[in-house]
Amino acid sequence: MARKISNKIVRAKPRYTMFSPVEDFNIASDSTIHLLLEEWESFRLVDYLGLSQQEASESMDVSRQTVQTLLQSARKKVSRAIVESLPIIIEGGNYSTKIENIEGMNKMKVAITYENNQVFPHFGRTPNFKIYEIENGNIIKQEIVQTPASGHGALVDFLVENNVNALICGGIGGGAVNALQEAGITIYSGASGEADAQVNSFIKGQLPLTGKANCNHHHEHNHQHKHGEGGCHNHKHHHGEEGCHGHGQRKDNRQEHRHERRSERMRNCNKNK
Repeated sequence: MARKISNKIVRAKPRYTMFSPVEDFNIASDSTIHLLLEEWESFRLVDYLGLSQQEASESMDVSRQTVQTLLQSARKKVSRAIVESLPIIIEGGNYSTKIENIEGMNKMKVAITYENNQVFPHFGRTPNFKIYEIENGNIIKQEIVQTPASGHGALVDFLVENNVNALICGGIGGGAVNALQEAGITIYSGASGEADAQVNSFIKGQLPLTGKANCNHHHEHNHQHKHGEGGCHNHKHHHGEEGCHGHGQRKDNRQEHRHERRSERMRNCNKNK
């Protein structure tokens, strides 16, 4: 029995489905490159958006090997079209659509971690959010709001209170991802560069929906220190040591002091004898 071919998830569709090196041309089957929509999607995710093949496979809900096969086919077709000056038609395939393009949707709010017109790189430390109100694919209002406190718990509560539907950010930890998902807020992590450009990409459906942590525990721990919450890295201790090495150094110092006290007690005992 033949194995059933599973549908690949396509999260955006091309604005134009036909490309030609000349303005007027006749479509003939032997002179036209047919690019399947799932091939186009793998091409979009990996070569255009810069995702890894593993990330693309998660987005498309297929194996990494499937993404690799689709990508190789797409690259070969596109390169042939360019070299041989052939038209490309994007159509067909085995796919299901979960379009992230919000054009045509009702009003929604998108928040982005923000500082100096750029995406701030770490969710838990962002000094500001820029919040966009979007309706039918158009930005109708935008404002910069200062965050009330650091730490993902306070920030998630703040986004919920402001009725935010989606978050665009750089680095984010697992705890924050879980809290945002429980609150029903869609996550677009790993973003960088100009904030407005990222939001425009979101509106066009060109921003990858990642929704996963990309910042480990130690990294987040270090961020919290800078707000005076204590921890391991870049933090002055009472004895003047810095970082995790300082913790270990204090421990070594205590052991050395105990050893000296024991030695002194032994010397005193010997004198008394």
